[in-house]
Amino acid sequence: MRTRTPVPSAFLLSGFALLLLLAPLSSLAQDTVVQGVVTDEEGKPVKDARLTFSDPGRGLEFVLKTDKNGKFIKVGIPPTTYRITVESEGFLPLESEARIRFGMRENIKVKLKRPISVPDTDEDMTAGSDLFKAGKYDEAAARFRKVIERFPAQYEGYFNLGLTLLEKGDIDSAIAALEKAAELNPESVDALFALGECYFAKGESEKAEQSFSRAIALRPESPMAHYNLGLVLSKLGRNKDALAAFDESLALKPDNASGHYQAGLAAIRLQNFDRAIRSFEEFLKLEPNAPEAGQVRTMIEELKKRMQ
Repeated sequence: MRTRTPVPSAFLLSGFALLLLLAPLSSLAQDTVVQGVVTDEEGKPVKDARLTFSDPGRGLEFVLKTDKNGKFIKVGIPPTTYRITVESEGFLPLESEARIRFGMRENIKVKLKRPISVPDTDEDMTAGSDLFKAGKYDEAAARFRKVIERFPAQYEGYFNLGLTLLEKGDIDSAIAALEKAAELNPESVDALFALGECYFAKGESEKAEQSFSRAIALRPESPMAHYNLGLVLSKLGRNKDALAAFDESLALKPDNASGHYQAGLAAIRLQNFDRAIRSFEEFLKLEPNAPEAGQVRTMIEELKKRMQ
């Protein structure tokens, strides 16, 4: 699996402020209604914001999305006290609680705030990125720690420090930095990817699975997220799930030779030899001169013999 090179500027998503007002407006034929609007600091509507209403004790969860006007509505929501999470690209997520009452129409107003990021021209961030690219990881880490000292509430320093420590092989310290980055910016797919890399390298496959699954929830269209999840599931011996993950990845990126190769290996472990042959043949079409090509041709011959 591949890591991402630190970037010298803030490119990620964070920041929020909350104004949560619950006001009973009227009863609507005994239906309990929750509605509201999500805006930014300037009062502009936030389209496609994701609101999750959850009550873990009762096993309830409802997910709503705002329309182009930043509005949302849910009719017939069971009355209880919900934990609400509001997420939108470009903002930090919001967490709060709201009591939804029987037969009432509750109005929720949420105001999201964009964060102050590390400046694009920050000297330590730029120098740290250059040192990382040069393979001078100790010096790069020192620079990123200086960024964190000056911007302790910002994501970028922790993220780049985590990648640097991962490349250096200091996995535990990398995990600590990346967990902090993910805490500051829970919508960062890059941080979750890097955490998955760390846990996979450490042999903690279940935690790696959680990281890549979270990445997929945020970015389901990412072929690499599904591919990496497939690798982790293979490591866990869950070959059926692994093959499904590789198939998801290949549906998004059919020319991923590694995806076909790994799908073939998973199919062999499932005794699905016909599928394994098809996967390996696709691999050879894409990478006929790959280092593994000879071995793959041999496996195809052996599998065809078994099927006779």
